[in-house]
Amino acid sequence: TDPMTTTPGPDDATVEKCLILGHGFHDDERASVVAILDRLDHRMVGEPAEGVRLDLHMKDPGHPGRKVTLECRIAGLPTMVATATDDDTKVALAHVRDELLRQLTDEKSKRQPHH
Repeated sequence: TDPMTTTPGPDDATVEKCLILGHGFHDDERASVVAILDRLDHRMVGEPAEGVRLDLHMKDPGHPGRKVTLECRIAGLPTMVATATDDDTKVALAHVRDELLRQLTDEKSKRQPHH
């Protein structure tokens, strides 16, 4: 595969394949959740789907200050955790997505050979 590509291949991890909806989320929300989080896909290119797990859960759903947590486990990397406490779930999802993107970018840059 081309190392410059950002399009997931058939075996690459994607949010759709690797996302596990935990407490506070329902299966009927899956499509809308994936639609918000799928910007993460291009950061997971080259990671085999079976080596990646994304866990999403919400503490105290329906209450102010509820906490949305997205945990990302990629084989060979430290577990990355992003949290947000926005009252609007979609806003919180965008925040955990952007935070996880930042962490993934940091991890990827650490793994790049430095010339």
